[in-house]
Amino acid sequence: MRLFLLMATLYLSGTVNALAQNPTLRFAVAGQVISDVSLTELTDTITPVEIHFYNPLMSKKKRYLALPVKDVLDVIFEDQWRGNDFSDISFTALDGYQAISNLDSLKEPGGYLAYEDLDWETGWEPVGRKLADPGPFFLVWTEKHQTTANKFPWPWQVSEIGILRFSDQYPAVVPQNVKSNSTVYRGFQTFRMRCLRCHAMDQQGGKIGPDLNAPQSIVAYRTEEMIKAFIKQPSQFRYSSMPDHTDLSDGQLDQLYQYLKHQQH
Repeated sequence: MRLFLLMATLYLSGTVNALAQNPTLRFAVAGQVISDVSLTELTDTITPVEIHFYNPLMSKKKRYLALPVKDVLDVIFEDQWRGNDFSDISFTALDGYQAISNLDSLKEPGGYLAYEDLDWETGWEPVGRKLADPGPFFLVWTEKHQTTANKFPWPWQVSEIGILRFSDQYPAVVPQNVKSNSTVYRGFQTFRMRCLRCHAMDQQGGKIGPDLNAPQSIVAYRTEEMIKAFIKQPSQFRYSSMPDHTDLSDGQLDQLYQYLKHQQH
């Protein structure tokens, strides 16, 4: 019996190690899974590159083995992701965190899907305030302007990539009866790029932070001044996983507030 348990333990350990060394990425179109592809399958098709750059999330230079993210999207989605039918791309992490970005940003050179940390003897150097393991896949950008402040996603622990029609996935988030150059619509664009990854509107969106419109809108029980101040620098109010947004201007904060007010039931 002991021998059987030992063999079972060794088998499971070997299986886990094999999965860690050859992780799988899931791909989806409009919420429908189209394929699960292993790292080996990707590297058999796409030539890996060694990248050296300054990682702003770690405040240091880093080296990774990576795949150009444009090449990955071309192989999996072919011309579909470059057309006009799809506007957004989602990166879902192992814990359910979802980063959503406009597909146009992914068309720029400089984006890479890192799968091995060359500066760390085993595994990955931790990232973020919670010192998370960024594997199995970490989306990074090598150009100086390609930061989260400029709406480039930097998700780690990526397990799924999907292309989306935004209005199909989040109809309740899109403001109705407003012009695209209005204050409300501009606030929606900021919410979509900076807030939706963690927060929902009417139960559509991120799951990490609270829903901002259901069962009541946040504007119903918080003042405008309080909402803007908290969005800009939540670390001044409480310890939480919500990051500061000190780069947002007063105008952008006003647009965000007007969007939240417009969406109120």
